[in-house]
Amino acid sequence: MHKLIWGFLAVTFMIPIWAFANQPDPFMRTWSKTDWVSEIKALPIQSAGRLKPFDTFSREAFDLFVGKEKFRGKESYELVLSILFEPQVWQEIQFIQISHQELRKDLALDQTRQLYSPKELMHAPRMMPLFQELDAKQRAEEKLDPYFQAVLRLANQMAFLQQLVSGGAIRVIPPNPSQAMESDTWLSFSQFTDEQKLRFALLPAGFTSDKQETREKLAEYITKFKDLARQNNPNLYPSDFDMKLEVHFNALRPFRVAWILALVASIFIGFSIYGRPSFYKFGMAFFLVSFFIQTYGFFLRCWIAGRPPVSNMYESIIFVAFGSMLFGLIFELIYKKKLIALASLIFAVISLIISDNVGSVMDDGIHPLESVLRSNMWLTVHVLTITLGYAAFALSLVYGNMGLIPYLFTGKESKHMGFRDLAFFSYRAVQVGVILLAAGTILGGVWADYSWGRFWGWDPKETWALIALLGYLALIHARFRGLVGHFGFLAGCVVAFMGVLMAWYGVNFVLGQGKHSYGFSTGGVSYVATYCSLQLLVIAWAIYQKKKSAKS
Repeated sequence: MHKLIWGFLAVTFMIPIWAFANQPDPFMRTWSKTDWVSEIKALPIQSAGRLKPFDTFSREAFDLFVGKEKFRGKESYELVLSILFEPQVWQEIQFIQISHQELRKDLALDQTRQLYSPKELMHAPRMMPLFQELDAKQRAEEKLDPYFQAVLRLANQMAFLQQLVSGGAIRVIPPNPSQAMESDTWLSFSQFTDEQKLRFALLPAGFTSDKQETREKLAEYITKFKDLARQNNPNLYPSDFDMKLEVHFNALRPFRVAWILALVASIFIGFSIYGRPSFYKFGMAFFLVSFFIQTYGFFLRCWIAGRPPVSNMYESIIFVAFGSMLFGLIFELIYKKKLIALASLIFAVISLIISDNVGSVMDDGIHPLESVLRSNMWLTVHVLTITLGYAAFALSLVYGNMGLIPYLFTGKESKHMGFRDLAFFSYRAVQVGVILLAAGTILGGVWADYSWGRFWGWDPKETWALIALLGYLALIHARFRGLVGHFGFLAGCVVAFMGVLMAWYGVNFVLGQGKHSYGFSTGGVSYVATYCSLQLLVIAWAIYQKKKSAKS
């Protein structure tokens, strides 16, 4: 990281690659022909350790700059091309987001907005000292507080922008066979041959030209450049199918479509419980379509990444949502109770909405695996087993809340939801979860022995997985021995899930310690703490209302 910062500070900022006079407003540019769009989106580029289409590269770029993939009505691919080919225009455009108020204050920036131009930031006197302080903290491997997390994001934004305008980030030609023997890193613009530079120079000419006939040739220019790039090393150049498949995945946003369909399904099934039984069929139809869309989304993501989708918090959340619907569908087919399908839909909708809207906390990008995770067999059997266990426990959590919430208002169980049924289904979900979590924990120990040379080391992740497992085992034991009734078991399911949250989220995002450092991140602590506090208040108030109702 410090190399990028010093590289940024060592060069004159915003040196243009291409010199074009009288540049038009990039937000006012229109196109008579858009056949070039599909070509540029599928242009392979090496970035962040993997090959990806230019569409993904540009989306990630503007997600870093402004926190979203579109800006002022323009798509990210066109905006990134504009930064590349007319960088001088972007010196005055406010597109670099700084959301941390204290950091804005220290940089003496306008406090009424969150977007700033590169020129404004370059005149901030405190920026260089802050980067130096950040560099020192990273060298000392200190855990960054929210303020320096914001400084780190600003450093990444500025360093990446410098790489863009200098051409260092545009690696669109694979090394030739002799170069590939030394390194598989693709070539940046400065490493192109004269022919490659001339061919690439046609792209900015076509993109920025005032002449309509020249701009209409942009698709041809892109295609010919791709052909030339492929000739440099056909064995390293990805197929058009793979690039277009990822572009399709980006456009489809399957997990967003899935939560919308799941929300509709939950509404229909909810109405069927409260007096409209005919709505049940519509609800289950939307349930199945949502489940199919999620399955298709996972297929695409696995194909693109070449691995199971469980390498980070984002992927684990969408997989747990999928697992909750999978178990919900299985239980629904066995027991044919509407409550089962509704509970799985509620959790899936909440999880998918969270994963779709907290990009600042969870990165939804597809990244290469850390070296310790590069075993698809172990990654599949250990992590998928653990996350499926979490999905089963999530179902028991929803059943628990469905049973407790009516007590908040009446002190009695709901007439529309069978209390015994909820307790029974919750028990079944806990049984499944305990089996999967125990198996996953043991398999994790075997993997640890294979990777680190020891089966168990009381690492925080291992310890909290064991605590979560013991919590549910204690709950099952209490039910088996008659120490808790239906109400107590449902309340216990709500409390026990907090152990899962700690093992799943807390170790990675709060503690940030241990050998599982590849999963560490920051953010969202206040939201999770608020959720846990509310859940405890729900249980306490439900107990109070239950006792009050019993006395009356």
